[in-house]
Amino acid sequence: MRQDKYCKYHSYVPAKRYCPGCKISLCSHCVAENRQTSKTIVCPACDKAMRKLSTAHAIPPFWKRMPSVFLYPLNPGSLVQLSGISVFSLLMLVSLWPVVLVAAIMLPMMLLRYSFSVLQHTAAGHLSPPAITLNFQLRELSLPLKLIGVMMLLSLLMGIILFPFGASQATIQLIAFVLNQVLLPAMVVLLAVHNSFIRAINPVDIGSVIATIGLPYLALCGVLLLLGGAPATVQYFFVNSFPPWMLIMLSVFIMSYFTVVMFHLLGYVVFQHHEQLGIRPEVEYDVQLKPTKGKASAEDEQTPSYPLLQKIQLLIKEGRPQAAKAILSKELKHSVEMDKARIEMHRLYHQMLLSNDNEHEAMLEHAKTFIPTLLDHNMGKQALGVFWDCIKLKPGFNLTTPEDIHKLAKSAHKADEHKVLLALANGFVQQYPDYPNGIDMLLMAAQVLQHHLGQYEKARKVLNYVINRYPEDSRTNQARRELKLLEHSAEATAQA
Repeated sequence: MRQDKYCKYHSYVPAKRYCPGCKISLCSHCVAENRQTSKTIVCPACDKAMRKLSTAHAIPPFWKRMPSVFLYPLNPGSLVQLSGISVFSLLMLVSLWPVVLVAAIMLPMMLLRYSFSVLQHTAAGHLSPPAITLNFQLRELSLPLKLIGVMMLLSLLMGIILFPFGASQATIQLIAFVLNQVLLPAMVVLLAVHNSFIRAINPVDIGSVIATIGLPYLALCGVLLLLGGAPATVQYFFVNSFPPWMLIMLSVFIMSYFTVVMFHLLGYVVFQHHEQLGIRPEVEYDVQLKPTKGKASAEDEQTPSYPLLQKIQLLIKEGRPQAAKAILSKELKHSVEMDKARIEMHRLYHQMLLSNDNEHEAMLEHAKTFIPTLLDHNMGKQALGVFWDCIKLKPGFNLTTPEDIHKLAKSAHKADEHKVLLALANGFVQQYPDYPNGIDMLLMAAQVLQHHLGQYEKARKVLNYVINRYPEDSRTNQARRELKLLEHSAEATAQA
């Protein structure tokens, strides 16, 4: 059975789940996953349990991130750590041999301690260096000491195994070098992941790590070999260019730089194969949806945290609008606090009803709650669009409360929808005589008639009506001023 590695509806996004029933692969933008619970993830289209796909293909391989890998130690946090180690190396120039001995022991310990923290931090899904910490604990040296022990044991075993066969020292060293290059990366991974010396030298565990990574493991070994030899190559160019104290600092810094690069690289490979290695990262790798040209669609804007909306959208994409409409109809009957996702559900339901000639009455009824919802969320233009859909089907359509009609009229006035405003204001005062803001509806209508439509006689009648009906209202002064300006304009026109 073929399981596509990429989402059916986002061809550039790696799939996270596969549905055996629908035979489709979906990404995290199409199906919501809660990593904090073990609840079974079901297909939004058929409600059957979905299979989890490996994330190894979803995370770019390490060779595609090499520029970022080399820039990793140049982060301010890493630079502080590496600079501190470099400055500490100046103790090697002190004439007191106990100080030199302590510096010689502590330098690799400090470097390996930080390098292991980089590996573990990267393996947990963090692609930036760990935070600087000044809390030093002796137990943090356990991993560096175990790594040194692993390397010593590996060299000893090579000698014990090969010496009885009469192998020369050069041959033993060559074979040990090759095995070190092949086995040591897996051993370091096992140490960092399990903090276990036994598992780091266990052939079964070593073979499991190599088999999990597969052929890219050989490429990884090759890259690590080149990185391991890079410090000596770089230092060669500076041997005669700096005084001894500066040369020591520079050499230690270069060695530390490439060591951190190697450990970060190992951590990234662990992160890429974390599922097969049995590791639960702190950060899930994800791919952001590509921005659409122009204004983003409502679907692209919605987050993957509302499973029901995702289910509805997927049913529509799968050509099952009736099933989507049934879910919407049931869900929208519940009085729930509105949010972005729920408004999108109302929009989808409105479009479904509008597109079906037999559902127009249901659409008009739904609009009486949908339009006020949009107005309450300051979405006046969207509310006007829904209202236009309604009056095209039923010219006499209107909302049920004077407050909602007033809000819609103000949105129409702001959007220069003059015909809508006049339709809403027509007969409003007669229908709602006790509504305290009826005067606002009349004043807006008069402004439209006078300043936008040039219907001065109708504007004069509306203004006189306002003055006569609301003589005590403070807003009536505006009507008097408008009427006065209108009369002056008419006199000027007559004299001309």
